Amino acid sequence: MKRYDYSSVVGHSLICEKLRQAIRTGRIVSAYLLSGATGIGKKTVCRPFAAALLCEHPADGVACGTCTACRLLASGSHPDLIWLEPPADKKSIGVELVRERLVKEAAIRPFTSARKVFVIEAGELMTQEAQNALLKILEEPPAYAVFILLAKTRDSLLDTVLSRCLKLQLLPLDASLCQRYFAMRPEADEARRALAASFSQGVLGRGMKILTDSEYYDLYKSTVSQLCALAKNHTALTDLQQFFTENKARMNDIIDFMLLFLRDCLRLKINHGTALILSDQKTAIEHFTAVTSPRGLVRAMEAVIKYRERLEKNASFAVAGLQLLTRMQEEIHDKGNRNPF
Repeated sequence: MKRYDYSSVVGHSLICEKLRQAIRTGRIVSAYLLSGATGIGKKTVCRPFAAALLCEHPADGVACGTCTACRLLASGSHPDLIWLEPPADKKSIGVELVRERLVKEAAIRPFTSARKVFVIEAGELMTQEAQNALLKILEEPPAYAVFILLAKTRDSLLDTVLSRCLKLQLLPLDASLCQRYFAMRPEADEARRALAASFSQGVLGRGMKILTDSEYYDLYKSTVSQLCALAKNHTALTDLQQFFTENKARMNDIIDFMLLFLRDCLRLKINHGTALILSDQKTAIEHFTAVTSPRGLVRAMEAVIKYRERLEKNASFAVAGLQLLTRMQEEIHDKGNRNPF
């Protein structure tokens, strides 16, 4: 039951206390929205709240861990917890899925608990039609139903849906808390734990990914290596283009790494003593900034952002990539860009 206990939550104490107080007082609304960046802990906060909602004898706002409901939950077989995830083969949550998993299920009374809890993961991926279907339940919810929406931001949700939810936003954690958390992790060496803390930028899940996901970490290292080669050698453009092609399915991650690297370069260029997000790449960042100007770095970042936008609009991967790399090479090797602002 540990994953259904608030002790597994790092930070977010005010939100956890508000949810515990709702259980203590019985003042539970029909719909909640937990919003925040990917990896910030929305599911980690949601699980103990869902467990307490289903528990037969919650104590101090927390699930008891021993009743039938808690045992079913621990085994992953509680029939009154409906967890809706985005389909693996689709980019959105469609109206049919909402009707089947939420609308129809909400009309059926709970099997074993007093409540029925519906969790919608990645709620921002619901189409407008799907949200309208959900809205019909939120407008007149069954007394036993509680809906918990998890979303990156509120912007992608309809105002009518938002107006029927109690909105709780999970904010990035303090840097010192992240440092303490990762310093105690058993994985990897001290340098990589320090990287995880700075890379997280207040989002523990982001830091854990760079700490524990070897493929993700290797891609990060390769991306930095390719950028450094581009700054040293005009002919490295071809290698970087090939690198993009070989990792086409992971371009979002590569773009993230590129933006973080360029951002660190710009920050170091302006303030040499600044703390870096990519804390293990100080030497590489110093070498890169030595051959670029602040103006060139800003333009390179703008080009990367534009590249992401073009890919999202289904532009030609090869053409868009070549344009990006040509632009970056110009910004790095054009001597006119080496002048300060």
